Parts: sequence; C-alpha cells; structure tokens
Amino acid sequence: MSAAVLVTAVSDNPLEDNPLEQEKVSLLALVGELDYTNAERLQHDLQEAIGPEVCNLVIDLTDLSFCDSTGIQVFLTIRKITQDRGGSIALTNLQPRLEKLFHLTGLAPAFGIQPTVIDALKVFRARQSSS
Repeated sequence: MSAAVLVTAVSDNPLEDNPLEQEKVSLLALVGELDYTNAERLQHDLQEAIGPEVCNLVIDLTDLSFCDSTGIQVFLTIRKITQDRGGSIALTNLQPRLEKLFHLTGLAPAFGIQPTVIDALKVFRARQSSS
C-alpha cells in the first residue's frame, strides 16, 4: 500500500444558500490509500489545507480506498487541532470497512461521521443556529 493520498479543497458548497465561509467550514476530499508510508505527509498536507483559522472541517472520504492505524492517528491529530480552535470535524462517505473500524474502536462519535457531505454541513448549520 504505497499509493499517495491527495488532499483536495472543495470550493463548491452543496448548500448554496449558506456559503462555506459563513459557516466557517473547510471541505476537503481525500483520494487514494492511507498507510504508514504516507501518513506523515498527509498530516502535513491537511494542516496546510485547513490553514490557521478554520473552525469546522468536513473530510469527504468517498475516494479513500484504504486506511490503516497510522491513518487513524492522522485523523485524531487533525481532530485535536480543529477542537483546539473551537471547531469540530466530520468524516463523510466512508467505505464500509473504514466505517466499521471507526465504530469498533469507539471513535465514530468523536468524528461526527455522516453519510454525506450535505448531512455534515446540515449538522454544522444546526449547531451554529442553536448557539
């Protein structure tokens, strides 16, 4: 498993009536396989992609075909960074095997796993309107 994982910032907001900027959400998509050979690079790339001010982060994993324990560690690190800024993280469109891993390890609630990007954005929107 040595294929690179690409981080793509997604600029199109599926909820056009409420722009991502107003919701303070960064939407990223990962493509490829995530394992010990590229986890450190991915962590660096994710930190650059989210920048210094993002409060909430949605990561679309539709095209992430593999993730081992070092990949989970990257997600935990990015979650901590996001929380330290007062935000939250949501993972969306997980492959069944990865979703099962998050549930078995008890990490699913910590990552606000949602079936789709739109569902994650709606959760963030509901949190903002209730605060």
